[in-house]
Amino acid sequence: MSNGTETRTGFRWLPLVMLLGLGALWGANPTFSKVLVTNDLSPAAVVFWQTFLAGLLLGAVCLARGIRIPLTGRAIAYYLVIGLVGIDLAYMTLVFVVRHVPAGFAAVVILISPVLTYVIAVAVRLETVNPIRAIGIAIGFAGAGLLVFPQGSLPSPDLLPYALLAFITPVGYATANVYSEWGRPDGAENLALATATMFAAAAGAGLFSLFDGSFHPIWAETGERELILLAYAVATGLAFLLFYKIVSSAGAVYLGQVGYLVTLFGVGWGVLFFGESTTVWLWAAIVVVGLGVAMVNLGKRKPGAD
Repeated sequence: MSNGTETRTGFRWLPLVMLLGLGALWGANPTFSKVLVTNDLSPAAVVFWQTFLAGLLLGAVCLARGIRIPLTGRAIAYYLVIGLVGIDLAYMTLVFVVRHVPAGFAAVVILISPVLTYVIAVAVRLETVNPIRAIGIAIGFAGAGLLVFPQGSLPSPDLLPYALLAFITPVGYATANVYSEWGRPDGAENLALATATMFAAAAGAGLFSLFDGSFHPIWAETGERELILLAYAVATGLAFLLFYKIVSSAGAVYLGQVGYLVTLFGVGWGVLFFGESTTVWLWAAIVVVGLGVAMVNLGKRKPGAD
């Protein structure tokens, strides 16, 4: 074995364990959100405390490692776009819709974000059209159609408006994914970007919660709800630490597999904590969307390819 993480066959266990951990943490987002909003916390309040406390955790790591947070104009624009669109808009929509739709359904919707990322990247000419990836887009959208098929993945056709609203979340993620490449400040460390982005998102969600009167002073109560909110924030911070550790040790391509784990864990947490039932339509949607995402990833050009 090498460094205690690689077997004689060359298989490395540590990246796999970290990937499973990241999938479990991100897959728990819909479940955490559902628990909190059904206990009278607003989406803005949930996202504020989630991002603010996670920002404190990541900031402490930056401080301990001597990592500086860039404050150039480009860097600030990066924090605002990713924080307000990729986190606030996406997460607040997710928190809102899981009050009405199953947490497992929301987890499957999130899987569509890689497909949408490629669509947006082509639209802004960061990527070129590739036949394999184009077919993957079509398949991914077909899977999305299965998700909103009346009396299919949804418990009731009456939930269709909320199901459609849920797609704002992967659109927000996809927009942030594209901008994270296009607008990334030069020379900035990933951990510094994550920390500042968390605080930007916290500022946006905090202002929104003050505007609509839903701000929750966490110090005023110390009940089970607040402990769950604290756990959500810690899970968010740990997820980002795992995210960057996996990228540095195993690469972004390896990390890309986490989307499938997020979906499976998300469905599993929903069944475990809420007794949500799964349908043939839901599993069909997972398979079809997963196939579409796989084709989008398969058709991606390697760096330096003609």
